[in-house]
Amino acid sequence: MGLLDTILGRTKPVQANLDRLFGLPGARITLEASEDLVPTGQAGICFKPSTGQAFDATEREIGQMLAGDGAEGATAKLSEQSDEFGYRWIVVGSPDFDTLVTQVHYVNSTLQDNGYGPQLLCSVFGFAAAAPPASGKAGGGASTFLVYLYKRGSFYPFVPTGPQRRDNESELRLKTVLASDLAIESDLDRWFPLWDLPVH
Repeated sequence: MGLLDTILGRTKPVQANLDRLFGLPGARITLEASEDLVPTGQAGICFKPSTGQAFDATEREIGQMLAGDGAEGATAKLSEQSDEFGYRWIVVGSPDFDTLVTQVHYVNSTLQDNGYGPQLLCSVFGFAAAAPPASGKAGGGASTFLVYLYKRGSFYPFVPTGPQRRDNESELRLKTVLASDLAIESDLDRWFPLWDLPVH
């Protein structure tokens, strides 16, 4: 970054760091201990394919690898739904959270290696209450998500409470709770709401 960038207030873009995904198993323990939240066993990878970019070969490569984890109960599918922005989702499932994180890392790496890095948006991990929600727990009975922003190499919590509504107070508390486990996104304007997620 040069002197002119400093004077004009421009900052160097944060580089993607997929290895930060491996901080999630520690975050899972923290969420269970402090918030009574456990993984739902699903995660999703969101990207926007470029026009004319063939995805079939990449999809087969990802499917073959994930099928190899069948002994651990892994499942994977390319979601057929597309939102108004044309984004696509690969939804991965595994009852073992460490395996799930490894699979998501693999899918991101494969997409990146096949030229989809610039189109990668985020990865999302679902969490739910382990028991009936108690007062003061994150999001009450709502689902909670940890979102990894690919281009920022950072995470943020997303706690939807209904159509087009979110629990900002719980999200800010989770920011503090998870600060020692994950690289939390410091710019709150980048904590984008992700409505109608295919991850449960």
